[in-house]
Amino acid sequence: MTTTNKVTRIESNEVVANNISLSAAPVADWLAFNADKSEATRKTYCKALENFFRWLTQNNVSCPRREDIISYRNELCASKKVSTARLYLTAVKIFARWLASRHLYPNFADGVKAPSLAEAADVHARESLTLEEARQVLSSFKGKDVKSLRDKLIMRLMINCGLRSIEIIRLDVQDIERRHGKIFLKVWGKGRSGKTARVEISKIVYNMILDYLNLRGAKFKVGEPLFTSTANRNFGQRLQTQSISRLAKKTFRSIGIDASALTCHSCRHTAATLMLQGGVDIAKVQKILRHRSVATTEIYRHDITAATNDGVQILSDLLDVA
Repeated sequence: MTTTNKVTRIESNEVVANNISLSAAPVADWLAFNADKSEATRKTYCKALENFFRWLTQNNVSCPRREDIISYRNELCASKKVSTARLYLTAVKIFARWLASRHLYPNFADGVKAPSLAEAADVHARESLTLEEARQVLSSFKGKDVKSLRDKLIMRLMINCGLRSIEIIRLDVQDIERRHGKIFLKVWGKGRSGKTARVEISKIVYNMILDYLNLRGAKFKVGEPLFTSTANRNFGQRLQTQSISRLAKKTFRSIGIDASALTCHSCRHTAATLMLQGGVDIAKVQKILRHRSVATTEIYRHDITAATNDGVQILSDLLDVA
């Protein structure tokens, strides 16, 4: 894998690899291999590879080895936020592993560790809402129309249950189920191949879902999206992640919060932080947010006390205090 002086440009599912002797095909194949990932994830992969190939060119690295990736990691940590550095390096590691699995190039990133998520604790803390702000967000929806009920429910699921935007839009009406006296949503989680996770919801959230579906006139048929558009041009179609992002930003601004660091994903950070502050055991929070490692959950830790109730219900009670 050799480089020239041109900068690689990667767009959507294509790559114009002007700076590598490795043809564009393997990179395009890798992006196609990840076609089931969310649009946001694919864009991150593209940006990560652009940055990586640019670094190879600037540093005259023609055949990257493990020590080169360590140098790249160190430069990422020095020039970018820890969370961004971790994303970029992880994408490179996944790409390198994929190349090796197809015997196209040795795994040049094998054993190189991404920056610790614990180092990003302060960043995540700044991206969370306070309990009072979370209450203000949920109480800002005054309307009784379908759109208002839908938007409030979406924000509630993100803040209360820590659902990601991609998980929100993948929900179907028939993903609601009762088991052992509790109510769950079947969720298609990040990096999963299907709806393999079950997320518990409180009775209040369940009733909000029923009110919304009844007002919408849902048919409760297989494959019917839980959240649909109310816009004329795509009425009744499944919402997209961009719609969730715009909703979150608009809602934050409606209560006077216009910080660039706050996005719809901040709602998930808020869920983790508030549950831990509310006394939910970290192992329960890990399970609710479906973190593979408790180390990821640790970045949200504050003053934790022993929990006596289920995490989602504790947070639901906190959010409903007037």
